[in-house]
Amino acid sequence: MKAQDILDSISGTKTDDPRMAQAAGLLAEYTKEFQAGRLSSEEYQELVADLQVENLIYAQCDDLAAKERLNSICSAVLSAASLLSSV
Repeated sequence: MKAQDILDSISGTKTDDPRMAQAAGLLAEYTKEFQAGRLSSEEYQELVADLQVENLIYAQCDDLAAKERLNSICSAVLSAASLLSSV
C-alpha cells in the first residue's frame, strides 16, 4: 500500500471517539512529514509504533474502567441480596 493510499484511508475514516480522531490526525501528519522527506523511515516507523502503543494503552484503560464498573455493580447486587435475605 502506498503512503497516499494510507492518507486517503485515514481522511475517509469517521469516528465519534476524540482519541481515535486525534490518532488519525497524527498518523496523517506523520505520513505527510515522511512523504516530504522531513522524517526518515526509522523515525516514521518509531512514531507510528509509539502511536499504536499509546492507543493500546488507552484501550486497556477503557477495558479496566468497564471491569471496575461491572465489579461495583456486582458488589451492589450482592449487598442488596444480602440485605434482602436477612429480612
